[in-house]
Amino acid sequence: MRGRRLTWTTGGVGLIAAGVAGMLQSATPGSSLTDVLAVAVDVLWAAAVLVFAIGSSSHDSVTARRPFGTIALILLALWSPAMRVVGLFQDPANPTPIIPWEVTIVIPLALSVVGVVQIARVGVVPRRWRWMPAIALGVQVASVALGQLLMMDPGTAMQTVGLASALGTLGFLAGTLGLGIVALLAVASERPASVPVYSSPND
Repeated sequence: MRGRRLTWTTGGVGLIAAGVAGMLQSATPGSSLTDVLAVAVDVLWAAAVLVFAIGSSSHDSVTARRPFGTIALILLALWSPAMRVVGLFQDPANPTPIIPWEVTIVIPLALSVVGVVQIARVGVVPRRWRWMPAIALGVQVASVALGQLLMMDPGTAMQTVGLASALGTLGFLAGTLGLGIVALLAVASERPASVPVYSSPND
């Protein structure tokens, strides 16, 4: 249990740090810190997801280290850093992206769906919290979809850009700050039932 507390606390703090870095990034557009904070968000989020996926043992991994869910989470964690590296080879004079935008949307979404379903199915995460990653993913997808719908009408795009941005921020925070807090709450909820205070010599 000590390993699980350490794993989930580390992962939770990492997600919270990623959320805070993202908020700082949105608050400092165009500054010299923008790119640094963007990289920090990717690195912190990726590290946190890897911690949750691998854990210090199979008992600490949110997927119990079962191959299907664990591999999905590992690939998901590495996706954003990998896309950032690929972007370094993008020709500024060529507007066509190296990787089609459809791929950059479908693959991480598919990996996310596999990951959250496996987290819920394996039962390592306490019952009251195990569907929270799926809920956070739903919030993210809904916020992005609504934001895109608001921006589709050129006549109202300028009036709704602030709302679309707020929806994007909500989705981002759901998958970082929100899940980080859930992880810490999950750790706290297990302590009373799992930490022995007194034990008899016969135990």
